[in-house]
Amino acid sequence: MISKPLLKQSCKANGLMWAIITFAVCFMLVAVMLIAGNGNLSKTKVAVENAMIKAELTAGTKKRALNYYELSNGGLYYFDQEFKTDFIATTQTQDYQDIYAAQGENAANAYAAGVAYGSAATKLRQYCAGIAAELGYQENSIEAQEILGIIMYVFNPMVAANTYQFDDFYLAVGETAPRYDFSGALTMAEEERAEYIEDYAFNNSTIFLAGNMVSPDNVQKVLTELKAYGITAKEYADFGFTDYANVKDIARTVVINYRANLADRLTPDLSAEEVQRIRDELKADFTESLTSSLPKEVADALEDIGSMDLYGILVGSVFFKIAGLLLPIIYMIMAANNLIAGQVDSGSMAYVLSTPTKRSTVSATQALYLIGSLFLMFVCTAISSVISIFIVDVKTDLNAAKLLLINLNAFIVMFAMSGIAFLASSVFNRSKKAMSIGGGLNIFFLVATILGLFGSPVIPSVIRMDSLKYFNYVSIISLFDVVSILDGTLTFLWKIAILIAIGCVCYVIAFKKFKEKDLPL
Repeated sequence: MISKPLLKQSCKANGLMWAIITFAVCFMLVAVMLIAGNGNLSKTKVAVENAMIKAELTAGTKKRALNYYELSNGGLYYFDQEFKTDFIATTQTQDYQDIYAAQGENAANAYAAGVAYGSAATKLRQYCAGIAAELGYQENSIEAQEILGIIMYVFNPMVAANTYQFDDFYLAVGETAPRYDFSGALTMAEEERAEYIEDYAFNNSTIFLAGNMVSPDNVQKVLTELKAYGITAKEYADFGFTDYANVKDIARTVVINYRANLADRLTPDLSAEEVQRIRDELKADFTESLTSSLPKEVADALEDIGSMDLYGILVGSVFFKIAGLLLPIIYMIMAANNLIAGQVDSGSMAYVLSTPTKRSTVSATQALYLIGSLFLMFVCTAISSVISIFIVDVKTDLNAAKLLLINLNAFIVMFAMSGIAFLASSVFNRSKKAMSIGGGLNIFFLVATILGLFGSPVIPSVIRMDSLKYFNYVSIISLFDVVSILDGTLTFLWKIAILIAIGCVCYVIAFKKFKEKDLPL
């Protein structure tokens, strides 16, 4: 089925062209991978991504700070109300009267305060559970435990004489452990007491937030969440979220601004619904992230750039689907023409067929050379790309395994396109017709792919032209799904199967046409 002399002749006739083009493709590939890998492309992408992540973390910290402040403020106000109620109720008991009679008013009031404190502290825990239930959290859920922790850590309840439950937490972060002045609930004027509660909640909720966020366990949880974005422990530390003073400053600043604006906008004549609306608006304003504060188009563009693997897109979608196919296509068109139509046109095919060599052997040998030379070309690019990816230091999803898959898929694309060119070369007796049909169609596919690229999702939305995406539907190169390979999905398999089918059908028809057609011998 294969003629070795004819195969050697084809190698000799087209070998130099193959060597020059293969060298040029490999040189361009290595240059692109090394220059892009050691240049600013990856740094720009990482900088945008990190800026967005830092902005989101800051917005999240501000949101938590306001929530902590509101929860602790509401919890302390509830404690005051229950404490006053329980204190008054205790003064009506016989025990109170007995102590009053035996030891005097001060001792009796101290007894009533102690009973009221213990009762109100217990009710405060129940209040936390109620708040969690109102927010839709199940009992003992992580969210319910967090609400309980926020309010109780800020309150720092007394568990025995001069012993408070959470002193160790405050001392561990270098702060003075707070002491809630519960007696003021009985002695202070309403406005003065409200201001005291707000200040107490402000100071200690921000301390609790900062101390909680920089704890090793919480830092590890955040790093686990950020692992999908490639954020390392060092990068997270560089963001400043392991620095207690920085986190506390973020929390204090947003709460101060929130309180100041709230005081300016609240008036006695507002309904509860209006007050809540103002609170929600201010929270939204002060916790606005970077992307939400920008115009939608700009925000979308930043998100695109931040989430894209720019290096992978450059190498996979730009080089291997366009620049890396250009020279191989030129080689394939010229070689396919030289192997059949060129020899028929020049008359050398008459000499080949004057020997015992059959037409089926000629077409099979020439097809083997064309497919084999393209395969060897992409073996060279595969080796070059794998070596390059180990040299560059770049943050990308692209690795050696994916590069091998991309090279294999690029070869299969060329296999399908070479089938078209070989079919044209087998059908037509004149080189100009074979090249104009087979070559012209393949060049059309490449040009359509170039135009379609600017309408595809791999291009950031800020420069994407959606109307150009329709060119992807008229090019078989679009079946080369680099995105699927980079994402690690198997979508590319059925597309590659179509390309293999196209190539096989074209070669089979080419064999049949060449065998049956009349040759000008």
